[in-house]
Amino acid sequence: MKSSLPPEVLRQAAEWLVRLDHQADAATEQAFQAWLAADPQHRHSITRLQGHLLPLQQAPARAALRRARQPRAAATAAKCLALAVLLGLAAVPAYQYGQQGYLLADLSTGSGQWRQQRLDDGSDLQLEGGSAVDLHFDPSQRRVQLLRGEILVNVAKDAQRPFYVDTPQGSIRALGTRFIVQRSGDATQVTMLESSTRIDSAGQQQVLGPGQRLRFDAQGPGTVEQVDADALQQAWAHHQLLANDQPLADVLERLARHRPGLLLFDRQALQGLRVTVMLPTDDSDKALRLLQRTLPIEVSHYTPWLTRVTLTSAEK
Repeated sequence: MKSSLPPEVLRQAAEWLVRLDHQADAATEQAFQAWLAADPQHRHSITRLQGHLLPLQQAPARAALRRARQPRAAATAAKCLALAVLLGLAAVPAYQYGQQGYLLADLSTGSGQWRQQRLDDGSDLQLEGGSAVDLHFDPSQRRVQLLRGEILVNVAKDAQRPFYVDTPQGSIRALGTRFIVQRSGDATQVTMLESSTRIDSAGQQQVLGPGQRLRFDAQGPGTVEQVDADALQQAWAHHQLLANDQPLADVLERLARHRPGLLLFDRQALQGLRVTVMLPTDDSDKALRLLQRTLPIEVSHYTPWLTRVTLTSAEK
């Protein structure tokens, strides 16, 4: 039986296939080879995709990957069709598996779903679309492990058991009540709505107060920012995405959790774009149109299951 590959790795592999079709130059080929060499799973994911693409293409997929060359329009259309079939046969189930937050997660939401859960200690936990958590409660502590997505926590008082939210980048200890935690790329973002939290990351500590936001990664905490806590709570209540001078890639990542299929984008290529906006999460197509009107980006819909966001030609 084939070993499973993480949905994010399959997503990256699919994005590389599209990039090689649309941006076939030496720099792209070099970056692709570096990505392949970075992790054995990367090459396995490409091989897995080739197995689905090969019957649908005039030329072998392997040759196309060896030589990053400008494809003909017909070849590009074939590749897009192949990716669409791939999504229908293989990648969509894998991606939805990830959207559900891995089948063994204690709590999860699918694409576009929201969930509110009262925990055993009386705390209230809200999960945004495409989110997942594991719960670890015992007589000495309460821990929520955020596997994917974004959660809003309203912590019940318990003098005997501290409350933590854990991510790969660090740990957040609740010193008060209400806060939002979001996993974004290789970082975690914490937003305080009421009271305070203490963040432990890379051997450093930072206390956040109400109306403050902090992003931290493997290097530790970043800079504390001020936010409108009331506006954020209203956005959550109405299932809206509120961004205030945030990287476009972070906004797209969150929006992707409210869409079926794949929303592809190159985080590095979009790193210079920041956005302040309120977007509807229950109509992601409308949200993408709003972004396209105000930013130098192109939104390409290959099928209902495959959408790609790129810089406009003038910005590349």
